[in-house]
Parts: sequence; structure tokens; C-alpha cells
Amino acid sequence: MAVEDLLLYFLIVPALAYAGAAFWVRRTMQKIAEHQLGFLREGVNARFLVFSTLFVTPILFGLVVYVTVLPAQVTPVSDPVIRLLGLTYALAAVLTVLSEAWIVVRWKAASYKEMFARVLVLMVIPETAIVWVLTVATMVVGVLHRSTSELPLSQASADRLTLALEFMIAGSFSAPLGAFLSTRQPVLSAQTFRRLLLWEIAATVLAVACLVLAFQQIPRT
Repeated sequence: MAVEDLLLYFLIVPALAYAGAAFWVRRTMQKIAEHQLGFLREGVNARFLVFSTLFVTPILFGLVVYVTVLPAQVTPVSDPVIRLLGLTYALAAVLTVLSEAWIVVRWKAASYKEMFARVLVLMVIPETAIVWVLTVATMVVGVLHRSTSELPLSQASADRLTLALEFMIAGSFSAPLGAFLSTRQPVLSAQTFRRLLLWEIAATVLAVACLVLAFQQIPRT
């Protein structure tokens, strides 16, 4: 597998997701400012930077996976696994970042004012999707690494790794599901926040179930 392909999956796609999310949130800020005079002078730029920091997480995690997967032995059996690993990570990165941006955009001006802390909490929960994909990716890379004294990756092990990654692809959709559920109230207040938070946490059941199933597929070395 070419190094360029790995860069695409683990760094370029997450970086593009970051740029898209940051542009989406910034554009929403500008639209709010058109209707609320002085909005941009109320410290919202500093809070925008806080939101943007969360968008960076998949890029940093992708760099970690990229560095660890580079030394892996590439064979006709392991190559499809590495490609699927890259695709899984790229998809999870995009879903995570856009889900976080969706929450900020949905709550508009409240995200930068009295509801800032609560919106930040709602944003953190979709982050678990990329964290768990990182966990499984680390385990998959551990299986792919083979010393010269070990046998190459078998087809049976490759099939199990493929299934584990497919489970994590499904689990990644817990991020947009959580974002959807966390925006299902007409307003965000102290009362509705608790309800939205519980709904969003319930969405992580999908990710947890897929994580458990993926763990069961990882071959024990």
C-alpha cells in the first residue's frame, strides 16, 4: 500500500473534515452577527477557537495511527486490511467532526453565550466514536506487525480483522445519531439539556455494542 494512500486516510481526510466543520461554524457565526449587532464582540471568537480545538482531535489521532501502521508488513493478505483500516478511520473522523459542528450550528447564538458549557458537553460525546475507532485501530495494527521470526498474517486472521473494522464502521454512526438526538428540542435550557444529554448518551449504545463485537474478532497474538 502506497504511503500516499495512508496519508489520505489518516491525515488529509481528517484535515478536510476539520476545514469543512470550521468553515460551517464560522459561516453560522457570521449569519448570526448579521442579525445581532455586536455579536462578534462578545468573546465569541475565543469560544469558536475552543470548538475548533475539538475538531483537531481526529487529525492528532490519525497521525498516531499513521506512524504506527507504517512499519507493518504489507502482503497480499494484509493490504486489504490496511486499506479498510484507513477507510474506517477516515469515515469515523468525518462523522465525528461534522457531528460536533452540527451541534454548534444547531444551537446558534446560545452555543457562544449562556449555553456554551452545555454545548461543549454535548460536543464531547460524539468524540467517543473516534476514540473507540482509535482503540480498535491500535489493536489491529498490533496484529499486523510481524517480526521476521513470525508467520505472515493468515487469511483467517485477516478476515477477522476485516469483520472487526466493519463493526467499527457501523459504530461510527453513533456520532451523527447522537448529534441528531441532542438537537431534538426547540430550545436549549438547563431543563432540556438533561433530557438531550440522556438521549445523546443512549446513542452511544450502538458504538459500545460494535466495540464489544470488534474486540471479540481481534485475534489474540
